[in-house]
Amino acid sequence: MFGKQSLYLVLGGRLKTIGGSEFEDLTALQLVGIFESFDAAEREWRARAQSSVDDAQMCFRVVALHNIISPTDTVAEFLALHQVSQGLRVDENTTVTEVCRQMTQERVSAAFIIRDNKPIGIFTERDLVRLVVEAPHGWREDIIGNYMTPSLTVIEEDALIINALTTMQQRHFRHLPVVDEKGALKHVISIRDFAFKDRP
Repeated sequence: MFGKQSLYLVLGGRLKTIGGSEFEDLTALQLVGIFESFDAAEREWRARAQSSVDDAQMCFRVVALHNIISPTDTVAEFLALHQVSQGLRVDENTTVTEVCRQMTQERVSAAFIIRDNKPIGIFTERDLVRLVVEAPHGWREDIIGNYMTPSLTVIEEDALIINALTTMQQRHFRHLPVVDEKGALKHVISIRDFAFKDRP
């Protein structure tokens, strides 16, 4: 576990335009790594940049975590300082077509399936691609509960924010649901919540 106050994130994603500075889609940002020194983060940044030299729209950046929040702060403290999504929530009996419509309308890449205010699964753009390729005829009007990814990994509000980041990096998650002590969904932390923000 990381023990230092100053940690650095390396984030990667595609730029809107070649030579630009804005990412094309903040929801698609990738957390490459968490580092205890700027030198280590810079080495990873350089290695990633060199490996993607043929893709002019691919970009990697180093973000100082202490500009966002202290690594010893809790998820609840992070949520109090930053505006974070509450996540798109749908009932398990909603049709796949309706969930996809809501995802498009809200411009999000994931929907959380809720039962009694508790998250029981997630449905992402990747799941949709899998459906298009593998699912039997009629899946569009079937219920989302039959196609969600169950056994959702969550984090509680009193956990350290660095634990949330570590979980997201190690499990390759773009989203991590935050629950209260009763297991109710409160917010959804996304990689984009750590991109280029300064602490107030």
